Amino acid sequence: MEKRDYLMDQIEQLGQALATILSKLYGHSSQDKVPEVIEMTSQSLKTELDLDLSEISSITDEQFITSLQREKKFNYANMELLADILLLVAEEKSIAQPESDEKQNLCTKCLIIYNYLNENDLTYSFERQSKISRIESIL
Repeated sequence: MEKRDYLMDQIEQLGQALATILSKLYGHSSQDKVPEVIEMTSQSLKTELDLDLSEISSITDEQFITSLQREKKFNYANMELLADILLLVAEEKSIAQPESDEKQNLCTKCLIIYNYLNENDLTYSFERQSKISRIESIL
C-alpha cells in the first residue's frame, strides 16, 4: 500500500512538473525569442524530469512509448502533456528552422504519443485529433 502511494505521488509530481513547463512554454512563445524558448524548455525538462530534447530525439520510435512508461513512469495524462510540450517546441523550431531534422523528429514523437493514446485511452479527444492534424500539416 505504501509503495503504491509513493508511486502515485511520483506520478502526480511528474504531471505537475509537465504542466508547469507547458504553462511556461505558452507564456514565452513568441517569434522574437524562439531559441530562448526552446532552451528554457529543454532546461526545464532536464531539471524537472531528467529528460532533455536530445534524449527524446535519440530514443527509437519503436521504443519511445515503452521508455516513457517503464523508465520515466509516464501515465496517459503525463504522456499527453509531454506530447503537447514537444508539439509547441516543434512549432517553435519550424519558425526558426523550417527544414530542421529535429523538428521532424519531435513531430514524429508527438504523433507516436497521440496515436498510442488514441488506441489505448478509453477517452476520445477531439483536441488530440486536432493536434494530430496540426502535426500532419507541419510534416
